[in-house]
Amino acid sequence: MYSYCVFCVTVKCEMIAAAIRQKFGYTAYSPRIVQRKWVKGQCLEEVKPYLPGYVFIYTEQPIEDFRAIRIMEGVGRYLGQRDEGYRLQGEDRSFAEMLYARGGVIGIMKTYKEGDRVRLARDMLGDFEGEIIKLDKRKGRALLQYSFDGNSYKVWVGYEMIQDDGKLEIGKEIGSRE
Repeated sequence: MYSYCVFCVTVKCEMIAAAIRQKFGYTAYSPRIVQRKWVKGQCLEEVKPYLPGYVFIYTEQPIEDFRAIRIMEGVGRYLGQRDEGYRLQGEDRSFAEMLYARGGVIGIMKTYKEGDRVRLARDMLGDFEGEIIKLDKRKGRALLQYSFDGNSYKVWVGYEMIQDDGKLEIGKEIGSRE
């Protein structure tokens, strides 16, 4: 699998991803994220755009000629290096692979306790690395920090605490008002 990413005009990301899927038959996502919010004491989950401006492209064979994508209205720059065929490398590739494995949506993260710290379950992000830097137990959210495209990002993600045996701890962390 080859992973690429283009930076686009923010309001055109979904349209560009759809056009790439239709015209070239590639898998393309404008990333989304599931976020929790509380309304009148009820926890609601909403899917929202995430990393506005980025469209991730996945192919079975390397893309040899980017001109057809580059001339699409709203497409700006390619991530990656020209001498590497603009294929994503390192942490950027790991991030793209994590998105691919989740159908372009960052969902509720599974976590576990290790001593006095809460960590992401080992299979949540694949080879991609992110670190929980803050918890909001009352709202069931964790502040996740990671790097992408040479920048450091922080995002609030929903989380669920699992036991060491992989089972969900019912009522322990999510929505607890203790």
